Amino acid sequence: MRARHLALLVTLADTLSIHRAAARLHMTQPAASKSLRELETLFGTQLFERHPRGLRPTAATQIVIDRARIMLVEMQKLGSDLELIANGALGKVRVGMMPVAMPTLLSKVLLQLGNDAPRVVAEFHEGSLDWMLGALSQGKLDCVICRLGDGTAATHFRREALFDESVCIVARSGHPIARRKTITPAMLASADWIFPGGDAPLRTSIRQFFTDAAMPVPVPKVECVSVLANLQMLQDTDWLAFLPRPIALQYAKLGVIAILNASHEWPMPAVGLVTRAETQQTPALDAFVNAARSVASTS
Repeated sequence: MRARHLALLVTLADTLSIHRAAARLHMTQPAASKSLRELETLFGTQLFERHPRGLRPTAATQIVIDRARIMLVEMQKLGSDLELIANGALGKVRVGMMPVAMPTLLSKVLLQLGNDAPRVVAEFHEGSLDWMLGALSQGKLDCVICRLGDGTAATHFRREALFDESVCIVARSGHPIARRKTITPAMLASADWIFPGGDAPLRTSIRQFFTDAAMPVPVPKVECVSVLANLQMLQDTDWLAFLPRPIALQYAKLGVIAILNASHEWPMPAVGLVTRAETQQTPALDAFVNAARSVASTS
């Protein structure tokens, strides 16, 4: 199997058309058809059913396509890593990190990594958890640091808890409710809210809190998981929101927000590392994982 075979597989899966796949890969249609026949001979099974309107993947195709995507990404990463190694680096680790882990881990892990493996280059990405887990599955990321909720429980992931971290309720600095020594469930039920998305682990805790208090669950003004967007909305409104406590403490010290005196505990999954279960860890990934473990154990 050659790189062009992998590229053709992925492009056929994306376009479901030999004509469009050939055009995208700058091949002739007969050459693309020949390469597809070679692949089907190699795998000993039909990968696409031919129809007048294009191609239809067979049951075996998705397994092959998923592996082909990972192999293509690994080949691209290999070229980049070899260039780094030629310039004196040990390698690169590509990390997806949710905001929940940044105040607690980011700087400390980088310092630890610099001490333990100074020739490792760390590349960080931020985005939605769905995007990062998808990128991890496709080999575009080497690991993800996030809350270990249901989305990370797939069998093709390996999970490792690092630390527990609570959340708290925040409002803009100067919000009238921030001056209250006691905040009741009724006050929270009547407030306007920014909630995390409906599939976020915190939503279960929110519903349970108001149900236990015999209060209606507020309908949020907006659902948002972006810390920066939430901070901006809090500045411009009297809405309330949830933030991880380390992030809230950081911005409260700057006078941007106030942490409300609401004593309820909000159960949340641990923050941890997620890697692909079937992947052989590189020296760069090993060094990063060990640095994260070391920092988490002393935090």
